[in-house]
Amino acid sequence: MNLFKINSKTTSYLLPFIGGALYPLGFPMKVIPHFIGASFIGLILFFQALPLDLGKSTTPLPLKRILLSVLCFSIGYCLFGYYWIPYTFEEFGNIPFPLSTIIASLFSLIIVPQYIFFVLILFIYSKLRARPISLTSRVSTRNITFSILLVLLENFIPQQFPAHIGHTWLQLAPYLGLSPYFGVPLYSFFSYWLILTIVSWCKEEGGDRLALICFFLFLGLNIVLPLQYSTINSQRTSNLRLVQANIGNSAKVKSEQGDLGSTEVIYERYKRLSIVKPTQFEKIDLILWPETAYPRLLNTALMKVSPHSIPTTIRDVVESAGAPLFFGGYDKSGNTNMNFYETEFNSAFHISKEATLKEVYHKRLLIPFGESLPFGFLNASIAPFIRNISFFARGDRFPVFYLENKQRFISVICYEILFSSFIRNYLNAVDDHPDFLVNLTNDSWYGETSEPYQHQFLSHWRSLEFQIPMVRMTNTGVTSILYPDGSESKRLEVFKVGTLDIQLHLNKS
Repeated sequence: MNLFKINSKTTSYLLPFIGGALYPLGFPMKVIPHFIGASFIGLILFFQALPLDLGKSTTPLPLKRILLSVLCFSIGYCLFGYYWIPYTFEEFGNIPFPLSTIIASLFSLIIVPQYIFFVLILFIYSKLRARPISLTSRVSTRNITFSILLVLLENFIPQQFPAHIGHTWLQLAPYLGLSPYFGVPLYSFFSYWLILTIVSWCKEEGGDRLALICFFLFLGLNIVLPLQYSTINSQRTSNLRLVQANIGNSAKVKSEQGDLGSTEVIYERYKRLSIVKPTQFEKIDLILWPETAYPRLLNTALMKVSPHSIPTTIRDVVESAGAPLFFGGYDKSGNTNMNFYETEFNSAFHISKEATLKEVYHKRLLIPFGESLPFGFLNASIAPFIRNISFFARGDRFPVFYLENKQRFISVICYEILFSSFIRNYLNAVDDHPDFLVNLTNDSWYGETSEPYQHQFLSHWRSLEFQIPMVRMTNTGVTSILYPDGSESKRLEVFKVGTLDIQLHLNKS
């Protein structure tokens, strides 16, 4: 019989809400163990209750009711998956409770835009054809078409924090042998196909043996072709020191505003952690600090021509440790049109052990409503009225960083790592393929929530897709090295102060 045959409005609104609440449980949570099946069940409830008949009815339901169903899913997802957003508004934008919670709830409107576009496309199609939405009498063909459409939408519709159903498969690593060839989209496709097949069965539309056969073949291929990252015979190594200083937001903000006491505390902690003599290897090839670790504005244009302009603290660290330093900070942009708008870059600096500037990367993908606004040429006019946003300038280069041992790496900052297309463009833009990737991050704005774990989980996919080790250097954790086979090095947990000395073994690039 048709499952969930209860009051139609209850089905249309309550089940999507429950599905939205279950969906984030497929990703790491601070307290609750994550389980890939939770996300599948969440989407099954959503599509089962969606008031768009996928095959039989000739009378589409009102668009208002369809969109409300998607909104209910989004609200459940936002409340349980992104419960850390209000905390961020309070920390990042000084927006007090309950206004922070109200604004955070509005993010339900944009968290899953791909599903809004999906139902709109199907609704318009049903109106134009004046016939059932079913594209064909064959359930399998229709579900394949819908799955392809969903994958295209989730990859081409802009999203703030993309956490797709395909990402949940990371829990099965290293049994993800197809990930370097097709990435997350292929895993999303087979997930949607299976989910829609189950929904079709629940709606008494018949079974789909093809979907089950293909799903288990796909699963089998991933199992028999596991990811491998063997470094047994590797002679190429880099000795890295990851410094997690765990600087709180209060100290960071005060130091950036010029408070000498907070600045000295930050300098002392980074210096102390950086210059300790290593016990696991003779020398350090690179010391790493996280995003915006150095609180004062730097000027690389001046540093390139005058090494003496490099700050004393930085010079002391590299000279005392006898090792180069890679750290996040702020770089002067040269824009003097306004005293706050796009006058700085969020940057990553590479300083040699001789205390000279080697290279710098300027962040290119800025966080909407945190580091910029998404309104294009209107941003400059709006900026004077919104002073809680950083309004960084946008970088335009893809540099490669070189170590003395001839190994090389590239770096991205914070949430740039979440976008496969951006990393792919970076790799395609450089002549020398990097040996490893560095992601500098500061997740302190999210407090003791699940966000740092979710951020790391989603970031790990870039290592699988591009088969490159990733050094994930954060301010408050989680700090570790993520490997292309889905494994992870020893980690520095959230809100821990310490260093992580790791000998990174590298395969042939």
